[in-house]
Amino acid sequence: MAQGIVLNNEELRTDLNWLNQQGVIQISTSTWPLSGDEIERALNHAKVLNNTQQKVIDSVKAVLNKENTAVKFDLSIASDQAYSPQQFGTNAKAQYVAGVELNAGQAHWDARLKVNAEKDQVIDHGHDINIEGSYIAGKLRNQWLIAGQIPTYWGPGYEGSLIRGDASRPVYGLTMQRAEQKAFETKWLSWIGDWQYQIFAGQLDNYEAIPNAKLLGLRLTMQPRPYLEIGASRILQWGGDGKDESLSGLWEAIKGNDNFDDRALDKSNQLAGIDIKLNLKHLIDLPLGIYGQLIGEDEAGYLPSRKFYLLGVDYSSELGKLPFQLYLELADTRTNREVWGYTYSHGDYKDGYYQHGFPLGHSLGGDSEMYSIGGNIRIDLINRLSGRALFATVNQSNLSINEAFPNKDEIKALDLTWTHYLKPTLPLEIKAWVSDSDLHGRDTGASVGIEIPLDSTLFKH
Repeated sequence: MAQGIVLNNEELRTDLNWLNQQGVIQISTSTWPLSGDEIERALNHAKVLNNTQQKVIDSVKAVLNKENTAVKFDLSIASDQAYSPQQFGTNAKAQYVAGVELNAGQAHWDARLKVNAEKDQVIDHGHDINIEGSYIAGKLRNQWLIAGQIPTYWGPGYEGSLIRGDASRPVYGLTMQRAEQKAFETKWLSWIGDWQYQIFAGQLDNYEAIPNAKLLGLRLTMQPRPYLEIGASRILQWGGDGKDESLSGLWEAIKGNDNFDDRALDKSNQLAGIDIKLNLKHLIDLPLGIYGQLIGEDEAGYLPSRKFYLLGVDYSSELGKLPFQLYLELADTRTNREVWGYTYSHGDYKDGYYQHGFPLGHSLGGDSEMYSIGGNIRIDLINRLSGRALFATVNQSNLSINEAFPNKDEIKALDLTWTHYLKPTLPLEIKAWVSDSDLHGRDTGASVGIEIPLDSTLFKH
């Protein structure tokens, strides 16, 4: 069943979070990609008490089996671009997409080649063919090293992450992380609980302000108590043509000694912060989670000084033996709750914290606010309904570097998604939406996506 590397998957994360909040398993879902070894470890220690919980366990296994398929063909067709912020796991990079995916792997290696053909691109990067979602990975002593172009996500939010989201196209690079998140065995460090790290180093594509600019990141999570997860993240835009790319310059940037008024001395654009999630199931037997994320730019006293925020609650239960989940979320990417044109922008890296004009952090981009409510209900193993409603005020500073929302606007949107498995490894997804924008008026649309397995036996186990 084990898939070596599990890429961003909204359905899978929803089910794992539901099982977390029911007290069935304990696994961190705030750092993506996940390791299949960790998911398998969590399922092997699952404490299933009823048929509803077993239904969700079976759903997780079905998703992993689908991801384990050796050869897949996928097709996605949309009536137009949905004019609303993207969620975790949304792959709306073009209006028409056809792809072929090849998977292979064993216990200590994993590889995926995904070739995508796109038409009418939402995120234009100058190519109709790409290999986004492709990687090769090797495992040694519980450490995965991954090379490729894969999405990354850091944080507990359902709608987005303030520091490292997946609304832009994936960044080419290297990723290193643990295969299993199990705690240290020594008594001096065992109090940290289950923990994970992720190190990333890559190069931004078509970053015109400073060609060949690099993206470096480090994230660390720990669960010192069953009810508490703490994450710390840090990102650097560093180097590129005309910039100091020496090891000493990198070390100064890592230490934070690069926040100067003189642009020639400013070695990087940095973001850092923390996120926290409380699972009240382990405190008061209530399947409710409370989570938050605080990220800042700039440095004062070695801590971020220009801050922005994300807060949310989620609830996982069942209705007539049908598992469901609800969440409420607030994201505010203004600087200290003021519109300064500062968040995700930089005086030297003038294209900002964006790639191809789409944010590397939250899908809103800078100087935006969003209130959202969403959820899902799993009718059975082959049918699931999900949806959300949101109100957002985007790009209040009118910065053109945010091509997702290039002007100040107010957006109200509602979308619904039905996922139906024609076969255990053959999902059909139908999505419909309606939005209303001050600038663009009312819009309705729909999309259809399907994944067709062509072979389920080659190499994979």
